[in-house]
Amino acid sequence: MEKQSYTYGMKLTGLLLHSFFTIVLTVSVFLLGTLISKRILTYTDIGTEDFLSSGYYLKCMQQKCSGLSEYLRLMRKGGRRSAEEERRYLQYTSEFRQEDTNFCFWYKAGGKWYTNQPDTEDGQEFDTQTILMEAQTMGDYLLYDMEAKEFGTDIRGLESYFFDSYNADMHWPLDNVVLVIGVDTQLSAKDDLYRAKQEYVRLHPWIRVSIAGALVSLMGWILSLVYLTLAAGHREGEEDIHLNRTDHIKTELLIAGFVLIISELMFLTGRVSSREWEVPGLLVASGTVSFIVDGLFLVFYLSMVRRLKAEVMWEHSLICWLGKGLEKLFRERAVTVRVLLLFGVHMLVCFVLALGTFTYRNGVCLVLLLIFSGVEGYVMLRRAVEQYRILQGMERITAGNLSVRIDTEELHGELKTLAEAINNIGTGLLNAVDYNTKNERMKADLITNVSHDIKTPLTSIINYVNLIKREEIENERVRNYVQILDEKSQRLRQLTEDLVEASRVSSGNVRLDMQRIDIVELVCQTGGEFNEKFEDKELTIVTRLPKQEVYIWADGRHLYRVIENLYNNVAKYALEKTRVYVDVTADGGMAVFSIKNVSERSLALENSSVEDLTERFVRGDSSRTTEGSGLGLSIARNLTCLMGGEFSISVDGDLFKANIVFPVYYRTDEDS
Repeated sequence: MEKQSYTYGMKLTGLLLHSFFTIVLTVSVFLLGTLISKRILTYTDIGTEDFLSSGYYLKCMQQKCSGLSEYLRLMRKGGRRSAEEERRYLQYTSEFRQEDTNFCFWYKAGGKWYTNQPDTEDGQEFDTQTILMEAQTMGDYLLYDMEAKEFGTDIRGLESYFFDSYNADMHWPLDNVVLVIGVDTQLSAKDDLYRAKQEYVRLHPWIRVSIAGALVSLMGWILSLVYLTLAAGHREGEEDIHLNRTDHIKTELLIAGFVLIISELMFLTGRVSSREWEVPGLLVASGTVSFIVDGLFLVFYLSMVRRLKAEVMWEHSLICWLGKGLEKLFRERAVTVRVLLLFGVHMLVCFVLALGTFTYRNGVCLVLLLIFSGVEGYVMLRRAVEQYRILQGMERITAGNLSVRIDTEELHGELKTLAEAINNIGTGLLNAVDYNTKNERMKADLITNVSHDIKTPLTSIINYVNLIKREEIENERVRNYVQILDEKSQRLRQLTEDLVEASRVSSGNVRLDMQRIDIVELVCQTGGEFNEKFEDKELTIVTRLPKQEVYIWADGRHLYRVIENLYNNVAKYALEKTRVYVDVTADGGMAVFSIKNVSERSLALENSSVEDLTERFVRGDSSRTTEGSGLGLSIARNLTCLMGGEFSISVDGDLFKANIVFPVYYRTDEDS
């Protein structure tokens, strides 16, 4: 199966199908077991629905013959019957002497004969043939004539019951005995045979249903379990195996818990299956138990599968945990031995004092036990307070207050050493921060001073170049040289100014005049100033602006510089004869300015990552043959952040996109 099929919905469907197939399989098996135990289901009965031709009918007749044999034996025993035998005799009398019955018998032994027919008179002659004809007219019959050594029946399978070796303990003598049985196959009397037929008619149709349900559900159960096995531990969009909370339970504990719970449920299932159930009750009982068992099985089985896939079966085992604990115990002997010794002393002292208090009724031991417990409680409480003080100090240092110092005067032992170490760490961090801050300040001052020192000779160079340009120079080559000097000096002046500004902005040494600005108007104004530059490169600007004003809270001069830098970036690095898209939107309380263009050079090849483009001196042209200092985007990002906005860029192939986001400033009555 492909990994995309391991979605949450598919796995949930697999779980539901597995539970459904489990319930159907269990109910089918229970139902088949019940039908087999009742002899309603035999190989010969699967294709027939005739009660009189079924194995269930044969079973009922065998039980009737066994009961009749016991009844006749107890009848002949007379007053010599025990109390238990008397109870059974009365029960058999109620069964075989009832007037409305489908089971009739005539029995002759030792010159006496017995029957359950009410029209028989005392002293009437026992004529075997006449009685046999009467029994045959009822439907089914049986003749057991040991006087004439004859046996006959039309009840299939009943002859083996009388003569097979496993029935040798039956009380049917082999001489001077005649037994005739007749069964009304119409079952007109509502006796136990009639009720057996009703039960057979009610349960027999379930044979095919239960067999088909068992086969189909078994196949579905196997397939759903295979899918759940493959999907276990997988999540959509994740490569690694995902472990649940159950998977962190120690392996041995999980196995022991599962075996214990399943054993209890199996015991409960055995008790349930030993009772007589109607079909609806059987469905509910077996389905409920199977659902619970299957849920526990899936929790255990899928946890084991995930452990195997993640290769953490041993790592999450109790033996591994104990092994690592012992290894750590021996590795840290200095600490563990001391703790174990203290614990041993504690146990020994408590045992001795408790023994003297409760066994020997010694009051002094009781007082000493209370004092010892109080001292231990005081030590534990003091240690907890000291730990809490250390924790508070660590939290304040973590929050950025590096000048915090933990008071070690009231600390003791290892906690005092720990607090001193934390203080030293805080001091070291504070010194490192101060050192880095000093270095940054020195760098900023160095850049400012060097830039200022460069400005003085650069201004002179620019002025002298301007003076030379005013002279009438006939040499064309010299005029070109002057033109190159003018361009390079102007570029150097711009670089110097950008460098100073970048240094000031990155250090936060910028004065902001925050006010309400209409960003739509500012974009229109800036875009108009760049029309000439865009036309020189044949760039088509596509502007999409909202019709109403969009106000933000920002410094107008610096915000203009940010947008100007982005337009300058497009004018320098955009591919000629392409479109430039400028958008301003106000959605969700945020105003967004975005500008997109196709770069003349491949940004993916020029820079290793998108973030590099906003660093100082990084340019889209890594060969640095084009105009620009590489500071424009860095200045734009820092100015945007100083004004409380967000600046981001993205690159998709050669498509460059820059976004500026500010919260929308809603106009109030005071503003108007």
